[in-house]
Amino acid sequence: MTAARTVVLDCRWLGIGGPGKATEFVLRGLAAAPPQERWVLWGREEAIAPLAWNGADLQPITEDPRVLLGQRRAYELPPGDFYVFMHQQRPLRAVPAATVVYDTIALRFGSRRTTRAVKKSFLRRVVATSRPILTISEHSKATIVRDLDVAEDRVEILRFPFDDTFVERVRRIRASATRTDAALFVGGFLPHKNLPRLLAAFAATGFRRQGGRLVLVAGTVRQATTFLRDLGAHQRSFVTVHHSCSQADLDRLYATSLFLVQPSLEEGFGLPAWEAMCCGLPVCVSDGGALPEVTRGFADPFPATSVEAMTAAIDRCAESARQHGDEDAIAQSALLRRRAPSVRDFGLQVRSSIEHEASALR
Repeated sequence: MTAARTVVLDCRWLGIGGPGKATEFVLRGLAAAPPQERWVLWGREEAIAPLAWNGADLQPITEDPRVLLGQRRAYELPPGDFYVFMHQQRPLRAVPAATVVYDTIALRFGSRRTTRAVKKSFLRRVVATSRPILTISEHSKATIVRDLDVAEDRVEILRFPFDDTFVERVRRIRASATRTDAALFVGGFLPHKNLPRLLAAFAATGFRRQGGRLVLVAGTVRQATTFLRDLGAHQRSFVTVHHSCSQADLDRLYATSLFLVQPSLEEGFGLPAWEAMCCGLPVCVSDGGALPEVTRGFADPFPATSVEAMTAAIDRCAESARQHGDEDAIAQSALLRRRAPSVRDFGLQVRSSIEHEASALR
């Protein structure tokens, strides 16, 4: 790309789940090695401004990108030569673009057949108007190729970074905070997250009988409210549900919980497990989707559909976490830091992925 080219980065997802975290990493990575070409950052000004670098242009928009599947302002994109959309739920405009497609899980879980057909048509349109298609794991790449009939060479994998800033915040809290007997779950309360089996498995654990609690952090207040309403009296005795969490609250939970559990039927990546490993929190994960890939060498995945196997895995993880404590956590974090790219490297990955396609527009 040359300095005359304008790249528009869709930052509307900042602060919203995994896509928000990926967008943050891109911005921080670009700020660490500012690009020479002109970049326009499109999103909420108050969220973008702290992460922008000198020379970046801000194009404010306040609308939630989830409204109308992201189509309400589809014809009001900022002018640009190339676009980087940080989520598959993006304006369906035939513009030169790279799109991050996290997974195709929505084609298998949580909706009627007709709804899934509409989602598939939408995703087909997304990949038809994207070059390159970016994703976050080998598993996600395989499902995109399979489910959307995409050639393998059109899909590139971004390697999630080790976030030194996050890890240092958690370590500072852990140095003075008291560890609690809690298994932590973070994520949307969605069908593929496998929460009914998690509740059944946790109820049967020795860890629960010894006073251990299951702490669940919901994706939205509505999810938490509905989930709490449906809990039985016995389940309420060992389950804590957080309606919402600030980043500071989440940092404290990572610092003070005994381990993290992620029992999903399928994950495109598994960001909570990744963050837990980075900060040295033991992880107990299923074999769902990308989880074995992401946690390789750090966890022994259990079969997602077996309540009995999940129960045993939770007890093993709790016992190991109690025995080995912070020493193993520090070693785990250090090992992962050596293996994973930095946040700066992540920004460079994105720039490299779009370089060829954007340059071809000359």
